[in-house]
Amino acid sequence: MTETNFHQLLIFHSVARLGSFSKAANELSISQPAVSIQVRELETTLGAPLIHRLRRGLQLTDTGTAVFGYTQRIFALSEEMRSAVQDIQGLKAGRLTIGSSSTPGEYILPWAIGKFRRQYPGVEVSLAITNTQSIVERIVNHELDLGMAGATVNLQGLASFPYVEDEIVVIASPDHPLAKIDEVSLQDLDGEEFILREEGSATRSTAEECLKDGGITVKVNMELGSNEAVKRAVAAGLGLGIISKFAVEPDTLAGFLTVVDVKGWDCRRPLTVFHRNDRNLPPAQKAFLTFLQEQKPLPWDAS
Repeated sequence: MTETNFHQLLIFHSVARLGSFSKAANELSISQPAVSIQVRELETTLGAPLIHRLRRGLQLTDTGTAVFGYTQRIFALSEEMRSAVQDIQGLKAGRLTIGSSSTPGEYILPWAIGKFRRQYPGVEVSLAITNTQSIVERIVNHELDLGMAGATVNLQGLASFPYVEDEIVVIASPDHPLAKIDEVSLQDLDGEEFILREEGSATRSTAEECLKDGGITVKVNMELGSNEAVKRAVAAGLGLGIISKFAVEPDTLAGFLTVVDVKGWDCRRPLTVFHRNDRNLPPAQKAFLTFLQEQKPLPWDAS
């Protein structure tokens, strides 16, 4: 059987719905003979008559009635599709998938996503927290729309921009001796026991670079796989920690942890947003990227 012509289905649907060749021709802005020709060609394609042509009007055959039932569903779905596309283009609907390393994924993106969805409640957003390499691979494979991490990403086909500066700080429990000193020197950190993130963590890499630049040798007492675990261990008095300031601000305000003021310690990194360098990004992705570029308050600012 020859493939069914969508345009012929549309013409037949109009004829069947209006009960008239002339009314269908008027609705579709084509001639009545053109309508008749297209309906006959559809009948030839399907191998069965669809319409009994009467002196006054027309009548659908059993096959025509069945086909009309299908065209009703086809064009209802077509209108539903058109409406869905309009909703997506107008950000009344859509889906956004984001990958993030732990620091932005735990302390920045939940705030940003919440504020974005208050503006666009119809857009569904999912967040996956994983390592930078996995984020990059999944973006390239179209499994994620965009990512945020504390590592710089240089890969052909990806575009990136720095979102916000992340300050890496030394933390201690309020009872730690260094927490009671107004100004701690870099040398005071020498030989102290530290609790750090695991090897491969961007926070760990940045911290080690800063320690090396300061000529500081530390004893790594414990390696932990999350920011929260580092904070809890430090609060328990198991050693000093080095972690993102974004992660500890609420804890310092509550008095559970102290940021140690170390003279000469200035450890910072950009948290970078990256995405496929496509010319035509989906509307939800484009809107979220614009949102990030325009709004960069601190994550604990609930305004």
